[in-house]
Amino acid sequence: TVITHGFVVDNSTGKKISKSGDKPINANFFYDKYGADNLRLWAASVDYNDEVPFSIELFEQVVDAYRRIRNTLRVLLGNLKDFDSAKDAVPFEEMTVIDQWILTRLREVTANCRQAYDRYEFRKVYNELNQFCTVDLSSLYIDITKDRLYCDALDSSRRRASQTAIAQIMDTVCRLLAPLLSFTADESWEALGNESSVHLELFPEPDSIPTSPEAVEKVQGLIEARHVIQKAIEAARQAKTIARNDEAVVTLTAPKGSVVHQLADQIDTLTEFFIISDLKLAEGESLGAEVTSSAAGKCARCWRYVDNVGKHATFTDLCERCAGALPLDFSLA
Repeated sequence: TVITHGFVVDNSTGKKISKSGDKPINANFFYDKYGADNLRLWAASVDYNDEVPFSIELFEQVVDAYRRIRNTLRVLLGNLKDFDSAKDAVPFEEMTVIDQWILTRLREVTANCRQAYDRYEFRKVYNELNQFCTVDLSSLYIDITKDRLYCDALDSSRRRASQTAIAQIMDTVCRLLAPLLSFTADESWEALGNESSVHLELFPEPDSIPTSPEAVEKVQGLIEARHVIQKAIEAARQAKTIARNDEAVVTLTAPKGSVVHQLADQIDTLTEFFIISDLKLAEGESLGAEVTSSAAGKCARCWRYVDNVGKHATFTDLCERCAGALPLDFSLA
């Protein structure tokens, strides 16, 4: 197979970099300053079918993307320390909707990356994995589930469900990233407890990842509601009604039959997704949200505002969930 590529040209003048005169053109310069993985990621991020515009500023945009990807992998790895898939894994059908959604997205990303690799469309692989790590994972999944991961009891079903999803995400993403970020992928693979190199593995198969179209539909509806709620919360913060998102009590108006009403019996799932103190639902023709400040006590451990703070005999400044997650002889001293 033969692949042709265009010239690398100066982004400001359009001249070939090799003739620009005042720009570093040796790969060693970028290797020494930014590292091999950043150089590889830049090469994967460009459309080589045409001339490739280049500047230090454009290169450093890819360096920022690398940092975001690496930081996402670090967070995921940090939440697997006490997880043993042989005994702690949760079946897909018992996972919460957000866990089923992220694995369904992982399956889609895997299929798209496999297809792009087959066609030598490395830029599409870069875009898929960058979007998945920085938006789907960092901005949504990790942000939503970090409370359960950090504050639930170690063996709670919700926490184990997220760890099950994270373990599969790490296994899959490491292998998909390996041709682009050779060293980062191998370091992550080793941190997962594997003794051999990730470069001796095969690409993941999309069909091995469970999927739930229903979960995708539900999460899409919840994301729409989340945007509306966030606007209302930001207005409340500007008005000094609340200081933090998780202090907010939200009255959400939504059409009958919408996702939030379908999940009305799972208020904990909804408050976790919206990262708020409490949620009240009302029916209306369109989405709308009103925000007030919670009158509940603030838990000293998870910082959530919930009604059951102070009701535990031993841990009087904690909510019942946090009190139950600690041994009775626990002491900050």
